[in-house]
Amino acid sequence: MEITNKDVLVLGAGGAARACVLELQSGNDVLIANRSVERAQRLVDSIASPADQTGELRALGWDEARQLTWVDALVNATPLGMRGEDALEGFAFDPLPAIIADLVPVAAETPLVRRAREAQHVRVMDGLLMLLHQAARSFELWTGVPAPIEEMRAALPRSV
Repeated sequence: MEITNKDVLVLGAGGAARACVLELQSGNDVLIANRSVERAQRLVDSIASPADQTGELRALGWDEARQLTWVDALVNATPLGMRGEDALEGFAFDPLPAIIADLVPVAAETPLVRRAREAQHVRVMDGLLMLLHQAARSFELWTGVPAPIEEMRAALPRSV
């Protein structure tokens, strides 16, 4: 899914968030929200801006992010949802962002994924889909042969 010229909110400031920000930063305005704004700022500071970057890269505290009423896309790169929490609890979005990627790979849909799928206008990427493609890439790196992606998909606890 190509995301360009968008306002993107990334929740979290760990390794998964870093990977997402590195991919999203060119051509998008990316906001990184974390419970610790200092940790979010460290992530921003550690990422070298590409010469052709046109978008903004900025750190936010969690409370500041909750006040946002609109972004084009949202990435949940936190563990919120792993135990049934709603990653957007207390957020002011109305409507939800048009693109939502929840990186939490759990057997049941997270509340964020469920809510996003119920909204007619939202494109959703589920954490199991990310896990499937990570596993496929790992399989290919370890074995040197194409991953049996459909067999791997069938082994997931639910369809994605």
